[in-house]
Amino acid sequence: MPANLPPQYFDVEKKYREAKELQEKLVYLQQMLSVVPKHKGTEKLQAELKTKISKLKNTIAKQKKSKGSGGIWYQVEKQGAGQVVLVGLPNCGKSTVLNTLTNAHAAVGDYPFTTQLPKVGMMEFKDIKIQIVDTPPLHDDAPAWLFGLYRNGDLLLIVLDATHEPASQFDTIHHALNEKNIFIRKQEFGDFKNTVILLNKVDVNDGYTQFVGQYGEEFVVVPFSTHSEEQTALLKEKLFDELHIIRVYTKKIGRPVVRNEPIVLKQGTT
Repeated sequence: MPANLPPQYFDVEKKYREAKELQEKLVYLQQMLSVVPKHKGTEKLQAELKTKISKLKNTIAKQKKSKGSGGIWYQVEKQGAGQVVLVGLPNCGKSTVLNTLTNAHAAVGDYPFTTQLPKVGMMEFKDIKIQIVDTPPLHDDAPAWLFGLYRNGDLLLIVLDATHEPASQFDTIHHALNEKNIFIRKQEFGDFKNTVILLNKVDVNDGYTQFVGQYGEEFVVVPFSTHSEEQTALLKEKLFDELHIIRVYTKKIGRPVVRNEPIVLKQGTT
């Protein structure tokens, strides 16, 4: 039986061959495996890819062990009035959310792991700009720097696919964050990460009401579709609200208030 590989496979294979860093090669191998059709004609190819992935993971693990905490580490310098970091599993639509909010033109694909590195855009809201950071999908072998991005952000935006058991996706993400001591539920003692949950693709499958019934009392949950300007506006409003910032306008004696470049402060700042 012929393999009949899709065009996406060869696109990703080319990126894999051109990649210089081992971590990048690993991501591309995982992406290649995810787009391979699962039938008898591809069993040998699937086995080869799994073997390469396993060997590469071992190589990366040995390098990390020999270098201690060394290796690749990606950081995003904060800009604007606040930094919102997107969190989600493969194929949940994070890049589409980034593009809709910021016109950042991040790559969007109908297969997992389209985003391999952080991508940044600036969201305009009234008279300020808010930084939106798209991140690689959360998975079992997610790099340590990904959790560093989560920790550094002012607000997490968890993106869930409404068409595919959003409650289960949320539980997976919540567990992964807890394991890294990133807490999104209010703690009796200690800090927690302020979080908004976005239920994506509600125009295809509206699981919003059921999800809100389960989590709405504890989290801000926003329905979202790229086809709805109203929902996009609502999301921007909620992100601004949950950043807990205030705008301060300056005024010189005898002159009108300057309203195009406010000073942005955290609520409670004096």
